[in-house]
Amino acid sequence: MPTRILDDDIVKLDAAETGKKLAATLFWGDEIEEVGPGVFRIWRTEFDAQTGFKLVPQDVVPKKNKQLRFREEPLLKVRFVDVGQGDATMIETPGGERILLDGGEGPWIRRYLRVAFAHLLKDGPVDLAAIVVSHGDADHFAGLTELVDHKSGGKRLVQTKLVLHNGLAKGSAERDVEVFGETVKVGKKTFVTDLVGDLRQVPDERLNKPFKDWKAALRSLGDDVGDLEIRRTFYDDDPFAFIDSTKIEVIGPIVEQVDGKDALPFLKTPGGSSLSASHTVNGHSIVLRLTHGNVRFLFGADLNEESEEALVERVQRDGRSLESEVLKVPHHGSADFSPRMLEKVRAVVSVVSCGDENSTKEYIHPRAGLVGALGKYSRSSVERPLVYATEMVAFFRRLTNATQQLDKPDAQGNRERKVLNPYEKSAFGIVHVRSDGERSLVATHSGKDDQKESYVFRTDPLGNVSFEEPSIL
Repeated sequence: MPTRILDDDIVKLDAAETGKKLAATLFWGDEIEEVGPGVFRIWRTEFDAQTGFKLVPQDVVPKKNKQLRFREEPLLKVRFVDVGQGDATMIETPGGERILLDGGEGPWIRRYLRVAFAHLLKDGPVDLAAIVVSHGDADHFAGLTELVDHKSGGKRLVQTKLVLHNGLAKGSAERDVEVFGETVKVGKKTFVTDLVGDLRQVPDERLNKPFKDWKAALRSLGDDVGDLEIRRTFYDDDPFAFIDSTKIEVIGPIVEQVDGKDALPFLKTPGGSSLSASHTVNGHSIVLRLTHGNVRFLFGADLNEESEEALVERVQRDGRSLESEVLKVPHHGSADFSPRMLEKVRAVVSVVSCGDENSTKEYIHPRAGLVGALGKYSRSSVERPLVYATEMVAFFRRLTNATQQLDKPDAQGNRERKVLNPYEKSAFGIVHVRSDGERSLVATHSGKDDQKESYVFRTDPLGNVSFEEPSIL
């Protein structure tokens, strides 16, 4: 069966057996199997109580028998995946390479890939050209441990031969200055010199629990795939040289030399002078800048104001640019940001990955001042820049007759109680960006299966942007 690449922005597909029931909505650049004249096949992941998850084919037809358009050349496809409090981004190059940048903290990225990549899973694990752990906070990589570890029917969901990280491995030390291992003080600055290469070679006693679990998952993956490379990357390193269809640069973290060794400076608490392990691991995130034709993406991980200022200065010194049409906003929309960096980026599309879903994960993200700054420092030639927060483009449904299991019986002997005004997330806030290097589509879902919001803009070689009419389909 031939595989075709869609050249329509949004395609609604009905079940072939009825010709009416909406079966799927696909976007520009998605692939679909053609099984006959006007008949196509998609793949679904379904759960069976007896056998667990299974892949099921479904034949579909275009809604109202619309004549579909197809293209020869694949697109760049970037998915900003809603994983609650955390980050996860899937990059698919026109050359077919898939790069997973972070994976949140819970099971969300695993569940998303099982559904969104069912058409690939039917042939085996999803092959990733690289997994990138931007930095060592659990809300960015603990979900990768679940993903890499998970097997269904003895088969992995994903496999890769390249894992990149920033070199800072967290331990369980109580003092911040000891969390990353050995340090050296030079003048008034303290540097981390105990940077890690292959995490599998680091003793367990040097690591905290999330890192121990990740190390075990990587060892298991290495046993299965064989030649697994785990390496530290940094400014001007070139781990993506093997990709021809798209340019991906590493522009963070910025390492310095101390006694002939690579080192990363300890960063400070905002507005204070004390060393902060959390700001250090965030500020030294891996930062990627992707260029495809005229369109640029900047993936800001968890940068903070101190590291953003350092990045702006280094890029200016090297005669480079941060300007990008699409910005993955640093640190979930934290108040700890540099307006000067936003001014240099001049984004047209800004995506905040956030999801404060319980009191332990409540950080008031995105902060109002940050959202205002995104608007202020967006591309001045664009009258209506796009600002997304994954939590805001998700959909929450109110439940009726929901109950909560109690740890112990209440005074009346009940082991459960009714929950007032409970909600569940029935549609996750995925932000899709597709581009051929000049024309770009940005699309999101909604609470209605048949309703999507989309925008299309064009970028010329000078970075000038013009929008087509927006639509809700």
